[in-house]
Amino acid sequence: MALIHGLNDGYGAFLGALLPVLMDQFALSRAWAGLLASVRTSVASFGQLPLGVVADRGGARYLALFGPVLTCTAMSLLGVLPSYFALAMALVAAGVGTAAFHPAAASLVSAEAQGRGARMALFSSGGPLGAAAGPLLVAAAVSVLGLRSTPILLVPAALVLVVAARSWPKPQSAQPGKRAALWNHPQAKPLARLWGMAVLRDFVGSSYATFLAVLWRDRGQPLTIASLALSVFALSEGIGNLLGGRLSDYLGRKRVIVGSLALALPLFYLFLITDGPLSFMFLALAGAVLISSVPVCVVLGQELVPEQRGLVSGLMMGLAWGVGALLITLVGYLGDQLGLEVALGIVTALLIPALILALGLPEPRP
Repeated sequence: MALIHGLNDGYGAFLGALLPVLMDQFALSRAWAGLLASVRTSVASFGQLPLGVVADRGGARYLALFGPVLTCTAMSLLGVLPSYFALAMALVAAGVGTAAFHPAAASLVSAEAQGRGARMALFSSGGPLGAAAGPLLVAAAVSVLGLRSTPILLVPAALVLVVAARSWPKPQSAQPGKRAALWNHPQAKPLARLWGMAVLRDFVGSSYATFLAVLWRDRGQPLTIASLALSVFALSEGIGNLLGGRLSDYLGRKRVIVGSLALALPLFYLFLITDGPLSFMFLALAGAVLISSVPVCVVLGQELVPEQRGLVSGLMMGLAWGVGALLITLVGYLGDQLGLEVALGIVTALLIPALILALGLPEPRP
């Protein structure tokens, strides 16, 4: 499941690498190009809630297979599509595939209680590692064979999916009985607290991921250094996913979440006030520490509402990240008015209310 997570998110990341070429191909402005990214991100984020409900009703296994097939197919066709409208429709399809995969796969991964945090950590780490590799794969194909070669990338995706399908989890029957709406659930208040904390955390993480390259450029560094910063941040996220989930099985979910937020706060500020290799070190540590709480939050939400694991996974992964991503425009505005380092410093302070919310979470038995 971690491998398929990497495949899905890796192919989903093709757009970032192809966007400059597509802008030239269709004579797109930055605004129209940005709209393409927004289309896929919005569908992939907010579509996870309804598709999480479908997963809970017995469709998890099928959605977890269907999602990556749809994502990989749509993204592999970007180089041969004839119009802007066709690009937008392909990105909508890719967003649906991503929205189908994440809550369904997360519910399958956490089906057994023992070692749930470690399994969710391994699953979660596949996403950022795939997202780091995907742009390199499509850029290499386009550089050697040209833009219209992107459908060739369907071949490795199909091979991986066929191999994975042979060991796919067996179908799970939907749990009988009426399901309480989340707002009427006995655990609604701690779940809302957990979700609010996740929105603030994801907003901070997305802000850094979005503006890292710009920040290093403003510091007078070349594009290679700016790109390296993005790679360092992405790889640190993968390592953080692995460590956080594993530790939560031994130390407890709440302790890892609180510790993650408390440590990430000073590390991000140390990154902002330093430069050179020392700044890279603090960036890697901050990314790993902050993202270490992501799989833990998903598992904690599933343990609070175990009868609706798919829906809760969509809430914690899709809706929380989607709402946080919608606020990125505010960071850009603050950066224009005050400078990007000041803007990121202000955003980083949101980890303080996130920490306060985390301190009020329940602590399940480790």
